[in-house]
Amino acid sequence: MLDTIGNTPLVRLSRIEPDLDRDLLIKLEMLNPGGSHKVRIALSMIHDAEQQGELLRGSGQTIIESTGGNTGVGLAMASAILGYRLVLVIPDNYSTAKQRLLRGFGAEVVLSDHRLGNNSHSQLAQRMLLRNPDWVMLHQQANPANPAIHERTTAQEILTALNGRALHAMVAGVGTGGHLTGVGRVLKSQHPDMRIVAVVPEGCSLREERFAPHRIQGLAVGLVPPILDLNLIDQEVQVSYEDCLRMMRQLLQTEGIAVGISSAANVVAACRVAREMPRESCTLTFAYDGISDYLESLTPPHDATPDHVITNAGD
Repeated sequence: MLDTIGNTPLVRLSRIEPDLDRDLLIKLEMLNPGGSHKVRIALSMIHDAEQQGELLRGSGQTIIESTGGNTGVGLAMASAILGYRLVLVIPDNYSTAKQRLLRGFGAEVVLSDHRLGNNSHSQLAQRMLLRNPDWVMLHQQANPANPAIHERTTAQEILTALNGRALHAMVAGVGTGGHLTGVGRVLKSQHPDMRIVAVVPEGCSLREERFAPHRIQGLAVGLVPPILDLNLIDQEVQVSYEDCLRMMRQLLQTEGIAVGISSAANVVAACRVAREMPRESCTLTFAYDGISDYLESLTPPHDATPDHVITNAGD
């Protein structure tokens, strides 16, 4: 199962803005096992810890990590296969469907109080680690194995798919910062004039270390992650939660792509950025995960009723 990670497709969005005379590409990372790009870093961090002698495969050692969910799914998959006990700390306002999935994989889920800040889960995980010093924390926000796997795999897949074509902009959300950093470094080295755009929720700025409460899961977690290379970022684009919900619906109904909230944020920003690029330019963004964990946000309760009710066989 773990050998199927990666080699996700790169497709062109041609219907989301039909009059856009520029190419808008999206890498469908939600087609990875576990449903997101985070499975790449989960396995990479475990492998690195094994190579460093911190983890022994099949030992039943306990791994603890704070996560908004997607890294947790990757860690849960890998831990189930490789023989580790896993404790995950996530905010209590994150997807209940994802919490059930994590428990289904065998992980122990601990909820933090999101009212204490966007980084409440990381702070709680650190306190738990102090009480259990024999546990191993992978520190996804500071672990070099995070951006390294994107340099070795994700970025190389993109270059292969582009087949020598020039890339003018890369638009990416920032959670841990590993994805933007790893992919950005490689693509920037091959396309020096490419703009790298960070997607942030309204009221937030990574470059100014400004954070505000928001509902876009996975973005702007309340700190500038140590592995994020801020020097790579040429521009920040702020997006609203409402714009993300609208984009989730648009992608479903125009492109047939079912993405999650942070992926929709990427597309909202990428559409704006593409309009600023020269004609016939190429802008790249990413679908980090799928829509299934966000359906409750997308669909109000009254939408559960049928559009049409047949009351008579002759109707």
